[in-house]
Amino acid sequence: MDDSKIIELYWLRDQEAITQTNMKYGGLCRSISMNIVSDSRDSEECVADSYMAAWNSMPPQRPLRLKAWLAAVVM
Repeated sequence: MDDSKIIELYWLRDQEAITQTNMKYGGLCRSISMNIVSDSRDSEECVADSYMAAWNSMPPQRPLRLKAWLAAVVM
């Protein structure tokens, strides 16, 4: 799914936004978090917290590049 459509799902408060985010960027988010915490459980919690942060931030934020924005949130 196109990033702009995923962002629109967040703005519509559609929980499918989380599913689509995970499908498209879950691997990236897990990779970043594993490089930071080096524990699979902690990594999954970090990713879940990042998705929650995305949910709570959109709206009002509308990232121009979702991939870069998510990577920054995970860090």
